[in-house]
Amino acid sequence: MNIKIPKEFQVTPFYEKSTIELPQSVTSFKGICQALPFYYDITGNVRPWEQKHEFLPMLFQWWSEEEGELAKCYEQRNPQAAKEMMRTMIAVFIDSLFWLNERPVNGVDNFHHQVSGLTYKPVNCSERLNYLLLEPNRYHTFVQLKALFSELRKLYAKVKVIEKRK
Repeated sequence: MNIKIPKEFQVTPFYEKSTIELPQSVTSFKGICQALPFYYDITGNVRPWEQKHEFLPMLFQWWSEEEGELAKCYEQRNPQAAKEMMRTMIAVFIDSLFWLNERPVNGVDNFHHQVSGLTYKPVNCSERLNYLLLEPNRYHTFVQLKALFSELRKLYAKVKVIEKRK
């Protein structure tokens, strides 16, 4: 199945082409997110931002599984081996950030304005995301992504408590 990638998502390191092929064999949530970052935001077929308590734990678990593998790549001084997974995990973080705020990602070409409007976000999130996108394969990017995921997990726990009180 061919997926048309909107101009707002055609940003390095995610997409450089306007059309991407989604293999028929890819059907799982994780598989789709790996093959096509922001697939759910682009297509709207499923709206995970409306079901954050179902989808965010899956994304956080996925990060936990991949964090160790990424750490090994950087310990072995092999950032090329981490390249694709870093691209995927940066997209997963961005999705997690927006879905926590019950919003889809509307694009990554100029998302700084979108991030500034989010209620729940890590400190200096926009600047830190900008760094991730400029240097996606560096060790320091991995360290920053690790910190951002940790902070976002805490924000998610806070949101769950706030929502229970309502």
